[in-house]
Amino acid sequence: MTTVRSAVSWPNDKTYLFHADDTYDRYDSVTGGLEEAGLPISRWSGLPRSPDAFVWWGAGKAYAFTEDVYFRYDAVADRVDPEYLVPDDPFTVAFGWAGMPDGSGGGTDWRTGVDAAVNWGNGKLYFFKGDSYVRYDITADRVDPGYPRTIAGNWTGLFTEGVDAVVHPGGRFAYFFRGEEFQRFDVDADRVDASGSLDASFRLAPTPPGALAPARLLTAVQANQLMADLVRRGVLTLKSPAFVDGPAGIVSPKPGQRVVVSPPSFGTVRYTNQIAPASAVIDNLDQSMLIALYRLTRWIDSSAPDVTELLHLGIGHGGPNLKDCHNQGRALDLSGFAGQSDGAAFTRSVKKDWGNLPRPPGVKVRISPATDALGYGLFTTAFRFATFECEATAIGPANKWPMPELGGTGFVIYPDYAPDAPAGSANAALRQAHQDHVHMQVGVTVLP
Repeated sequence: MTTVRSAVSWPNDKTYLFHADDTYDRYDSVTGGLEEAGLPISRWSGLPRSPDAFVWWGAGKAYAFTEDVYFRYDAVADRVDPEYLVPDDPFTVAFGWAGMPDGSGGGTDWRTGVDAAVNWGNGKLYFFKGDSYVRYDITADRVDPGYPRTIAGNWTGLFTEGVDAVVHPGGRFAYFFRGEEFQRFDVDADRVDASGSLDASFRLAPTPPGALAPARLLTAVQANQLMADLVRRGVLTLKSPAFVDGPAGIVSPKPGQRVVVSPPSFGTVRYTNQIAPASAVIDNLDQSMLIALYRLTRWIDSSAPDVTELLHLGIGHGGPNLKDCHNQGRALDLSGFAGQSDGAAFTRSVKKDWGNLPRPPGVKVRISPATDALGYGLFTTAFRFATFECEATAIGPANKWPMPELGGTGFVIYPDYAPDAPAGSANAALRQAHQDHVHMQVGVTVLP
């Protein structure tokens, strides 16, 4: 097997390893087994050669890096987006990836190219070069402050330099490649747990189907298997129906069956109902929405501040219409956050710290990093997550790139939704009804 130059996992439950000889191998992420080897890079329409790094972005797009330029790849069209190809000018890392180290002060210039990249599934990308790495925030669309950092001392057990490729199929394990070696990284334990030679015996650990698909596109079976994986890993506990595993797979709950989570937590992050703060359950919960709730905790608590509570006004209930997405357990009304920042307790309320802000003339979005950096970061991360994982521009497969921006419209509704909508319009009514929460949903608003 030739050296792996880059690797990427796709939401079709496939993982691809690209080699220096411009061939690639395809693995089934669910079984972990090799499907085909030695396939030509020409099957990836628009890529000039095997990329130096390849990373899934989300919302149907991935980015391939070749030296100092990059290409955006559309998963649905299965090609590089036309504007990234000649005769158009190339997109450079220096132009498109804010905050990449520029080599000033004697450091390495990352704008000339990166060695490896991976989406960690929590709203962050990691790029590797030499003995260092940077963390890139999808919401802010820039490198986080405080980077680059050395691999040594920050990635327990990992190669300290020379990472050629990284891939995370979406489950518990990620894989790092260097030369003819690989290391398996346990995301839950935050350390390397296995290593070996990259030979014909190499295979991935099985990952539940749908691990990289947005929650809005999960089938009932995929959501069921992803939920079961979280239960087995100790991320959550089901109160009802009881979780029952069997030799042939999950016995209970059945796909499509609504569930009760108790305590109302995913890992270290609790969902607190502000209408009933003492409630110890999230009940009447659709399994696809459960996966969305879990993924939201990963995005919102992926870096400082330390978020311990997501506050809400309802998940599995709301209004008299039993066909409404709330009563179907497919919607969240997110009302705030609580946790610790630099050792001090904090809360941020959608109503107090967003909806109640004055609206100066001509201002569409009232929150600002200049006046409340902590709140702005939390609110915008929740919004960007919702556009990637929940209904954004349409329903299900009809969601199309680009995802909405703050101050627009769509299915994610919040205090500055459609700010230009005239009084008396439907959008103005939606905006007024969402001054105290951010609404996100999976599936249609009301069943037919």
